[in-house]
Amino acid sequence: MPSDLSTAARTPQDQEFTYYAVGMVAGAIPGIVVGFIVAAFVGHAAMWLSVFGGVGIIIGLVVSTVLFRRRRAAARSAQSTAPDDDAANRSR
Repeated sequence: MPSDLSTAARTPQDQEFTYYAVGMVAGAIPGIVVGFIVAAFVGHAAMWLSVFGGVGIIIGLVVSTVLFRRRRAAARSAQSTAPDDDAANRSR
């Protein structure tokens, strides 16, 4: 196992988990903001922050999963339609 943890994610699993982490944070932040706004008018800040933060995390996780799968499928289709470089080099 490499000890340099500062490098970018290299394996598909690392990239997938990175998408999940970023999606959850990206969903939690707006959820918490909405929770603060609702709590300002209704009260019970801890409850509303928990509810909307959790909903934001779930939405962010679902969106990041969809984005990762779309990009992975697009990369696979682009890879399968790319011309074979070895065949082009052999003909020279």
